[in-house]
Order: sequence, then C-alpha cells, then structure tokens
Amino acid sequence: MLLLNQTPLLLLLLATSTLVPGAFSQIPRSWWPTAQLIDPPSGILIVGEGRPASISFNVDGDPFPRDKKWFKDGKQITSTASILIDESGGNIQKLQFNSISRSDEGTYYTIVKNVGDPEASKSPEVIVKVSYLDAIWDTSTPQIVDARVGEFAVLECRPPAHFGANPKFKWSKGNIPITESDSMYISEYGNLVILQVAFQHFASDYRCSITIDSLKEGYQTRQGPAVALRVLDNSASYIPPEIAMKPVDLNIDAQITESFRVECVVNGYPNLPSIRWYKDSVHISASSVIYDIQKRNYLGITIPRSGGTVGGRYRCEAYDGTNTVYASATIDINTKPIITTGLPTAEVKKSSGSELEVACGATSTPSPSYRWYKNAILLQENINTQINGGKLTVYHVTTMNKGVYQCEAYNDQGSSISTGMIVIQERLTFVIRPQDDEVYLGTAATFNCMGKGNPGPTSLQWRFNGGTPPDTHHFTTNIVNQATYTIPLVSTFEKNGRISCIISSPDNLYPSDTATAILTLREGPQVNAHVKDIVQKEGMNVDLVCTVHNVDTTTVEWKWLFGDTLLSEPDDDRITINPGLLEIRQITDADQGTYTCQADDDGLSNQDTIYLTVETRPKISLESSIRIGQGADANLVCIVGGNPKPVITWRRNNVQVPEDIAKYTIDNSVEGQSTLIVHSVDKISPQNSDVGDYICEGENRIGKTKETIELIVVAACEVMELPKNQTTDFGESITISCTVNDCPTATWTWKKDGTVLSFDGYTRINRGDNIELSKVAPSDGGVYSCTVNSNNGLNKEETYSATIVVEALAKITQFPESRVLYKEGDKVRMTCAARGDDTRQPLTVEWFKAGAIQSNNVVSVADRDSNEGMAYITSVLTKETAIASDAGHYYCTVLNKYNTDRRDTSLMLMTTPNKPGQPYSTWTGVGAIELAWREPLNTGNTPLTSYELHIASDNNPTPRPFLKNLDPQRVNTVIYFLNENQEYTFKVIAVNEVGAGPFSLPSNTIRTAEPITNDINLVEDFQLTPLSSDSIKVKWQIPERKNNALRGYKIVYRNEGKQEGPKFMVIDDFTVLEATIEDLDAGSLYSVQVESNTQVSVDLVVSSVQTTNTFNQRPTPPIGCEANRDTASRLIVTWSIPENTHGKVLEYTIYYRAKHFGVGANDEEWQEIVQKDPQTTTFPVQVGDTGVDYNVKVTASNAAGEGQETECTGTGMIIQLAWYTTWWFYLIIALVALFLLIILIVCVVFCCRNRSEKGPKMQKLPPVAAKKDEFPGSPKAQVYSPTANRNYNAPNNTQMNTFAGPGTMASPYGSPEPNPRFGAGDFSYGTQPAAPKPEYSYNGNKFNTYDSRASYNDPPKSAYPSYNEAPKSPYPTYDPPKSPYPTYDPPKSPYPTYDPPKSPPRPAYGGYDQGSNYDNNTYDSRYYKDRDTSSRGGGGGGYPPYDRNNNSSYGGGGGGNFKSSQL
Repeated sequence: MLLLNQTPLLLLLLATSTLVPGAFSQIPRSWWPTAQLIDPPSGILIVGEGRPASISFNVDGDPFPRDKKWFKDGKQITSTASILIDESGGNIQKLQFNSISRSDEGTYYTIVKNVGDPEASKSPEVIVKVSYLDAIWDTSTPQIVDARVGEFAVLECRPPAHFGANPKFKWSKGNIPITESDSMYISEYGNLVILQVAFQHFASDYRCSITIDSLKEGYQTRQGPAVALRVLDNSASYIPPEIAMKPVDLNIDAQITESFRVECVVNGYPNLPSIRWYKDSVHISASSVIYDIQKRNYLGITIPRSGGTVGGRYRCEAYDGTNTVYASATIDINTKPIITTGLPTAEVKKSSGSELEVACGATSTPSPSYRWYKNAILLQENINTQINGGKLTVYHVTTMNKGVYQCEAYNDQGSSISTGMIVIQERLTFVIRPQDDEVYLGTAATFNCMGKGNPGPTSLQWRFNGGTPPDTHHFTTNIVNQATYTIPLVSTFEKNGRISCIISSPDNLYPSDTATAILTLREGPQVNAHVKDIVQKEGMNVDLVCTVHNVDTTTVEWKWLFGDTLLSEPDDDRITINPGLLEIRQITDADQGTYTCQADDDGLSNQDTIYLTVETRPKISLESSIRIGQGADANLVCIVGGNPKPVITWRRNNVQVPEDIAKYTIDNSVEGQSTLIVHSVDKISPQNSDVGDYICEGENRIGKTKETIELIVVAACEVMELPKNQTTDFGESITISCTVNDCPTATWTWKKDGTVLSFDGYTRINRGDNIELSKVAPSDGGVYSCTVNSNNGLNKEETYSATIVVEALAKITQFPESRVLYKEGDKVRMTCAARGDDTRQPLTVEWFKAGAIQSNNVVSVADRDSNEGMAYITSVLTKETAIASDAGHYYCTVLNKYNTDRRDTSLMLMTTPNKPGQPYSTWTGVGAIELAWREPLNTGNTPLTSYELHIASDNNPTPRPFLKNLDPQRVNTVIYFLNENQEYTFKVIAVNEVGAGPFSLPSNTIRTAEPITNDINLVEDFQLTPLSSDSIKVKWQIPERKNNALRGYKIVYRNEGKQEGPKFMVIDDFTVLEATIEDLDAGSLYSVQVESNTQVSVDLVVSSVQTTNTFNQRPTPPIGCEANRDTASRLIVTWSIPENTHGKVLEYTIYYRAKHFGVGANDEEWQEIVQKDPQTTTFPVQVGDTGVDYNVKVTASNAAGEGQETECTGTGMIIQLAWYTTWWFYLIIALVALFLLIILIVCVVFCCRNRSEKGPKMQKLPPVAAKKDEFPGSPKAQVYSPTANRNYNAPNNTQMNTFAGPGTMASPYGSPEPNPRFGAGDFSYGTQPAAPKPEYSYNGNKFNTYDSRASYNDPPKSAYPSYNEAPKSPYPTYDPPKSPYPTYDPPKSPYPTYDPPKSPPRPAYGGYDQGSNYDNNTYDSRYYKDRDTSSRGGGGGGYPPYDRNNNSSYGGGGGGNFKSSQL
C-alpha cells in the first residue's frame, strides 16, 4: 500500500504529475524521493548530430534526496568529456551533452534516494534519438525512368540513410535548380513528380539533394547521383481517371508538432479529373485544412497539428465528368501513455505473511506496456510475486517488500510513472524466550526475555503461574535490552512453576505475545568438591575429596577423570580411588590439571571439578660453554622452569653479577628465561678478562638449582663488507656480499631464515663471500645470513645477516572482456584470477557492482606456490539464473600489501531488438520491388543475426512470412517473383540470438510495375533441365529484338520451399546462351527468370518465370574401397568417387568396427568419421583395439543425403593386423611349443623304455673261451643286463657294482657324490649311487649308449638313420608375411641361426664320440687283443676313463663307463 496522507489537492497533483513539469515541487514535505521530467516534456529528445542537448528532472523528497544517479540503457553513467552531470541547480538534476553523437542514442533515466536509505525512485524514461545524414549515396543501381507524353513521371530521390525532423529536398536539372510549379513538384519523401511529361523533360542529369537543418554545420546537405528521364510518344485518345499516386498510410508521433501533407496525383486524358478530399467520409472544408494549389492533376492537403484531432481515414476522389475513382489512407497519431489510475495514496498496514495487491492504469496509442519497480530496481516475477500488466500481487509479504513502488506505463513514444510507498508491519515475536530449567532444591534460577516487532513492543510484563510474581522473586521489564526474572532460592513452592513473559504494542496488528517456561526440581545426586583448588609440593601426597547429597550414598558409583581421561588404579600405581576420594602419591608437575569427580545413581549422574596445582623446584637448561669473538657481545641464555616462578640470579667467581655497570646486562623479559649479556668480551687484559665460568641460579620456596656455562673468547676474522638489506622486484637478480680481508683460511656458510642454502640454477655462490639470486620470487625473500669461520684453530664463527624483500605486486591475470552479454535465465560466470605476494597481508579479491561489494554468489579458491612464494586466487561470480536487474557495471579488485589492481566489465542483458524503421520502396519493376528500411535504434545489446520480411497484398491482406534470414548487414533487399501490377505492403522484423523483435510499421502500399510492352532485349523463351540433385541447366536464345545495349544476362532463381531471397548468376557475355545453376537443394521446386543485362541499367527487361524440380537421388556406392593397416593402431582407407554422384559429392563417411566372433559378435556399434573434403579419397583412421581385425565401409553424400555403402577390402577381405603383433600369434607359438615339449617327453620316455627292453641291452651271451692270463685271478668276465644289480669281484677284492637304470658315479676316493653326467646303467666304484636322473649331459653334449654285443672287429652301426647326416633344425620353418605395400622389408626370423653339428669320423669301435677331451665311446667287452691291458665293455659314455698304472678298462651295461684296474 502507499504512504500518502495529504489533501485532495495533493491527490490531484499526483495524478497530473506525469503531465505538468514541476508538479512535485508543490507537494508538501515528508515525501519519498521523486524525480519529475522537465525537459524534454514529451519524453523523446531528437537532436542533430554534433549539437548540444540536455535532459532535466525536478528532484524532490523529504528529506531531500542526496544520492542521485543517471542511467543509460540500464547502466549507470558518470560525467565524461562529452557528458556532464550538473547538480548545481538545487532541485534541478541535469544531464548535459556537449556534442551529441549516434553513440549517445538510448534510453535515459535517473534514480534518486537518500544516502543510507533503501527507499529510491526511478524517473520517467527519456528516449534520445540523434538526427544524422550519411555521406555515402547509393549508386549501385542507376535510375532510368520511362514515361509517355502527357502522363506523369516520378523520379525517386533515394536519399542516403538519414534521420531527422523536416528533411528538405531539392532537385536540379544539370546545374539549374528546379522550382515547383503547376507541372512538377517535390513530394513529401523527396521524389520529383512531373505531372504531365513533355519531350522537353527528356534529360539524363536530374539530381536530388537533401538538407537537415538541425545537423551541425557542414553535415547538413548531401547531393545524389544523376537520374535519367526518357520520354516516349503517346498515341492514346482517351485515358479514364486514374489515381497515379495514392495517399499513403501514416503513423505520426504526437510529439511532432509540424504540419504534414497528404498527396494525391491523378491521370486522365484529355480531360484532367477534379479532386475532392474526405476525412472519415466527411468532406474536408478549406477552413480545417490548407489546400495546396491544384497543379492540374495534383491536389495535396496540409493538415496542421495544432488544430483538433487529425487522426482518421482520408479519401481522395477524382472525377472527370464521366467516371470517378478514389483512394484512401489512414493517419494514426501515436501518443505516450498517460496515467489514468494511479497507485493508492493512503497508508494501509500490511502484516508479514499477508497478501499485497496494487494496480495502475494508463491510456496511449499504441496501448502501453507496464513495468514495476521497487526502490528503483526492476521487479521480476517469481513464486511469490506476480505481475499482470498494471497489476502487482505479492502473495506473502515480509519486511523485505517495503519501499518505494513505481508503476511505469510505456510504449515507443515514452513513459509515465505513478509512485507510492509500501509499508509492511512485522508482528511481535520473541528474540529471546524464557527457557525451561531444571535446578536443585535451594539453588537459584534465572529466566531471560526479549521481544521485537514493527512497531516494536512498548511494554513487557512477568507472570508466575498466571499471577503477580511473589515478593521473593526479582525481575526487570526492560524493552530495549533483555529482561530477567530471578528466583534466588528455589523451594518446593516453585516446583513445576510457570514463568511467563508478555510483550505488547497497541499499534501493532498483533498487539501482544506470550512466552512461558517451566521450572522443575532436579533429581539425582548433587556433587560438591570439598576444595575446588588445591596447591601441593612436588613429591608430596594429595587427597581430592567430593561429597554427594540428595541420594543414598551407599548406592552411588564414583568415577574420576583427569582432563578427559578416565582414571583407574591399574593404570597408575600411585593413585587410590575410594568413594568420593582420590589419593595421589608422589605427585609431579605432570599431575597438575583439572580433575572431575562424577557420581552415578540409578541412571542419573552429576559431577564437579577440582584443580590441582603442583609446586616444583627450579629446573635449569644451560649450555656448557659458548665461544665468542674478541670484542663481541656474549649472550648467555639460561632457561629456568618451576612453580612458583623462580628468582634467577647470575654469579661469576661466586660473586653475583652486578646489573648497575655497563659491562653486563641481564634481560628477563622472556618468561622462564634469563639472558646475561657480556658486552665487548675481552681476553687480552688480564685484570679485565671476561673468560671464565658463569653460574645461573634459580630459587623459589621449594628449593634452589644452579648450572655453569664457560665463556671462551677467541679471535675473529675482520669482515670488510657486510650483507645489506635490499628490496627488489619479482623476477629481478640481486647479489649479497659478505667479504673478509686478511683471513685466507676463512670459510662461509650461507643460510636463509636459519636453513642452509642449497645452490641451484637460481642461487649461485661465488668465491664463498657472495651469492647471486636470479629471477627472484617472493619465496626468496627473508633473512640471509653468512657465517664466517676463521679456521685458525680457534673455530671462531661470526654471523652477519641481511633482510631481502621481494615485492610481488597484486596483479589480475584473468578477467572477462569489457562486455559480457547474457539472456534472462542464463547462467553467468565471471572469473577474476590474480596472483601476488600474500606475506604479512593476505591476497584478497573482491567483486563490486556499481560500487557496491558483491558477496553473494561469489566463490574464491586460493592456492599458493611454495616454490615461488606466490599466492594465487581465483574468484568466480556466478548468477545461476540471471535476471534483468543483474545487468550493470562490475569490477574486480585484488589487493595485497603493495598495491591494488582493478579490472572492469559490463554485464549487459541481451533482449530482442527494437522494431526497424518503416520500410519504403526505392525501386519497382515488373514482379519485383526493392525495399529499404532503417536498422533498429537498439539491437538488444547483441548483433543482429537476420531480418525477416512479411508481406500482404490487396488480394491477400493478411501479413505472412515471406523472406527469412536476410543479411543483417544490409537494410535493403530486392523482392522478386511478385505479381505484376499488384499492390503490396511489407513489415520487417529484426532478429538476434535472443529472438525476434516487434514488427516495424507497415510500409506504404507499393505497386509492382506493369508488364513491359517494349520487348527489346527480352528473353521470351528459355528451357530448364534438371541435371542432378543439386543442379539445373538453363538454355535460351538471343532476343529477337536486340540492340547494342545488350551486355549479358542475369539469372534469378529461388527455392520456393524456403522463405529466403533469390540468388543470382551474372553472365557478362550476351553470346553465352546456357548456364548451369549449382549447389541447389535436392528434390526442391525452383523458380527461374532470365533478365537482360544492358549497358544502361540492370533488370530493365525481365523474362517470364519458369519452374522445375531438382532430382532427389543419392550417390551410388564409392568404388574400389580398400583398407589396410600401416601401423598397429591406424588404418589407411582409400576409395574412388561413385560411378554416379547425382550431383556434387559434399562429404564421405567412413564406418568401422572391430570384428569379433561368437554370441553378440555383431552387436558392437559402428564408429563413424566424416570426411568433409570431397576431393580427398584417402583417409587415416585411428583404431583403439590393436588386437582385432576391423570391418570398414564408406558412403558418399550429396544434396539429397547419404548414399549406399560399399564394403572395403583388405588382406583376407578384412583389415588384417600384422600377424606377429597379435595376441593369437603368441598363443599359437605357445601351443606349438607345448606340443613339441609333449612330443619330446614322449620320445624320451619311449627311448629309455626301448633301451632298457630291446637294446642296446647287455644280455648274457654264450661263453667265449678266455685265457687265464687274460683275467688273472678272476672268474670269467660276464656281462649282465642293467635291469638287475650285479657284482663283480675285481682284483684286490675290489667290488665293482653295476646298477640298473639311470644313476650316478661315486667318487673312487671318497664318499659318493652325485654326478649328473651319468645316465642309465652307470657303474659305480663303491657305494650304490643316489636317486637316478632322467638324462645326463656334459659340456652341453648328450652321450649315447650303443649295443656292446657286436664283434670287436665289426663296430656297431650308428643308432641314427644316417650317421653322417646332420640332424635338422629343431625350430619351425619361418615364413615371413608378404608386404601389402609396394615396398616392404619383411622382418627377420626371431630364432637364432641353427648350425647343426657335423658328424665326427666313425671310431674303430662303434660309438658316438661327441666330446673333446674324454673318450665317450662304447666298446665290446668280450674280446681281448694283443695283450692290451684294457678291456672295453658295454655301456654309454660320458665320463673319462679311470687311469691306474696307465691301464684302463671300459665297460658297463646299459650305458655308462666301467672303470677299474686291469682285469
């Protein structure tokens, strides 16, 4: 509701405030801030470009508003070099333009308020328009006009883009100005109208000029190109009355006060018709209008704006005595809104939570729209607020809804505002309510109360059980601060008592409210510590005692806690816990702290605390010695602890160090520490030497403690150049010096902030006495120290420090552009990123809008680079659902200890564009019209994307869309394919990315020209032939009646299924008689015209229209597609163009997918890649899975769509991977290897079994006659099968054992040892060998066993098929894959070259000798020859013969060597 409690006169002033300048100056004070428009009173300011101008408002209010801001298009503006805000006029608020320009066009208003007061008002809006006249005149289409003798002719001015009141047009012929007369005049729009054409009017140098007086001098006049008039003969005997130039419909703004003219031109021959004018079917008398002098066949009326209502329907009638014709036009007067129903003016109280409804109304032409403001901020609809034109409803009001409300009625002529004040009351509520309490009997209870409201409480009362409180209760009734109610000693009388607080305010809609608390008596144990604070000496015992009341003490359970730790006897043997008693023995300083005793009874508990203070004797921490250079100050630091605080004294030579002499200073400023400073230490003077022991002594009432430190004085190097404090910038380089003279043994240690420096690419040491820091960062700042050691046996070190400060200015590194555009409902994010030093002062980022800090919807994330010491911060201002009021000027500031950096941007709301200017015709032809218009004054803060053109005709008067997506950079277009000699009207819509704006005013009625009767250069017949889905062939003949002016042709064509303008093909050679129109849409109907292009003009001779359809055929499949792999993860796909493309190929699409086997193998989706370049028929495809094959297919697309697919071929009809890179190749290798291993194992088992069963067995043979001396002292030599163990008694009772199967060879000189070189049937000398081995080897060679039954003179044959034939390679044959490419280098075999061993010469006694140093042969042991003291028996080789007295024996059974002394 509205705060206005004044007289009826005031109500009248408010109702008329939008019309009468200064009306608000008569309103009494005690008024909210207002701003009433003074100049321009109409709300529209039209100023010539370059001229000065101003806008003025009368500002009022009580108190007088001090905060006044100006806005343009919703953005706040301030004084600049071209715009001045003048507040020197008291109540007059003025905006002064020094030299206005087109960039100053826009909507201006002011907002006024009191400083610190939320109430504000928005003024009516002022629309500023700038008159201008462009310098460039359109000369692209020369104008040639043909007219017959006796008829009228119109030479169009076609001025350049301009805007302004009363443009003045002039015409000249040659250099001679044309003056208006009975035979010719200049129309309202600048056209030269020749009423009756004669041959003397024939000329080619007519020129039009335009002048706008309101423009700045030098910019007022422009002259156009030459216009040609060609006069043709006329043989007609009678021409009936005809209105050649009809009056046109006009929309006139009410603020334009000049008169305007309505024109009507008629034709007739030989008698000129007479003309009469009617308004709304009533004849217009000469007293109400100004009749122009009738110029034969022309009559115009000039209607003054000052006289009455001029809007209406005007009709021109022409009568030649026989026939009558007429034409009409409508004049509409546009007016700005006038408030007819203002906002309510009386104050109405509304409480929080209720519904608020206010309304206003206005009248205007066109009808007004409405906007609502609160405190000058545009209101938006939400879940709680509904805006329905001039009606505002708030369903649930709160105190946030109070303020100055304004209803603004507006249209394109201006706006009017009704203003009022909404006051919301807040019901009484409690800020602090009395709370229920539970206390023990005999204790105190206190209750608090505080209320608020709008209006707030005027009184506060307390009640006990609904009545007056007893005298024993105490209370306060303060309504400003909180009130209290206290019961000092609670008794059973107060048990379950009700304490009520009552607040009241008679002026509030809800005059009172009550809050009540309940007081109950607490049950359970009441625990009290016997002594709250206990002090005891260290090492003593202490008892902590608590008592319990209000319960049976025999049922209470006790707990003791130290801090938060539950105490128990097993955890500490120094404590004993009894009911209500905690005993601690031999306490230490660690026992000091808070102890809690807790009593639990029947689920209820209570507790109390005791603080134990432990007194301890002093404890001293002191270095044993300190070395100080001669002449320096020595700091002897003694750290002393204890309770109570010890008194610290220093002694030397058992004498207390005096503090009253300059030699010593004792510093006790640090708690628990005493520093004895010995100034200028000296060891040279015997009587003044400072060298020796110093004693630090601490004493309190508990005891005394002392410690000793030795002061050693040594010589030091002399430092000539000390490090210096330096301040530098980020990224610079500095040098820190610490130079020592006359001390060649000195060494340096450099530190930064106490840490030894590590030298890297940014920190370098030179000769030890200086360091260089390059590209410094804030982290390089700090205290640098150099410690100099003389290294002369004294270990003297001196440290010198310097502070380096690296300044890193606060700098914004990322920010939005100067303009951020958004649409309502968009999510807007603006990021401000910065970096800078954050030491000693944090790096902070803040957002502002129009000077007000923005804290909501701002999220900042800080980070720090510890290497640089640089802080980084990113602050994002987010508008989740941006609304119109979010628009404005924003800026971001970043601040650190050095500086402040700032960046600005403007958040601009994108809206639909304003309506374009009224379209008008600049040329008409046969079935064609050239239309032009002015671009919108406001494009909605975003560039236009297109224009749309709507059309209506006399036989179809309903406007309908005709052309869309017109070039937004052009404000004119040629409309083809219209009916001949027919009237049309047009409207234009501007479109941006937000959407389409409103319609422009309709154009005047425009008639297309009649068919050309002169067929010179006319293409009368032509043919259309569809060629494909995107092309049409056009053929024609040279015009039968051709003159030398024919230069060529222009083909005009348009897709009839689209609302867009036509396209053109220009042919500059008239001998070319065919052309192909390409890049068309498939399956579409096209209209085509062929126009003659002459040297004089363009589009003068236009053929008839023919139509045809393009084909709707898609390409056939591409040819010869192949897909091969050049790497493991890439396919190369090649193909040829389709056999029949049916038009241009626009793109190719490659489909591919991995080839799998089994269930669901073909469920995988095809992947696709679009090749946009139709000239390229080779394309690489990156595949993800290198372990599978791929299927590939290719399609071609034209204007009709995507054609049929072709499957690509490759190795094996699919895309093959290089087999040696696939998983299945290695799987096959593994399976083959496993198979070979199984075969090998089977062969070994079979061979071993065969050897043991079939041969070379050592079977018992028939006895051979043996001489006794061959085997002296021995039985006959017998050979046994290795399948059974046999004994052989050799000489000297040596037992020679043979064993069946594989075995080992035992050492002949010791215990048996395993020997893997022996196979089945080995003899051992001594004990039976260990477990058998499956095979044996020596030096990598396998040794074979042969049948030893053969004759000595007949060696056995080799066990192999061909002894001298080398075995074959054990590896499989490697057949490398053939290359799919022209040049391919196959990989080499992954296996090593196998060089089979050559067969050795056959030995004398059968066997297979593969060794080099040993005899690995098998011999027949049945013979003895030539007293050779060796006998060779059966068995397999592999071990050297045992040699004793150079007599060897070779034997064995089933394999192996037999070794012994001579047999």
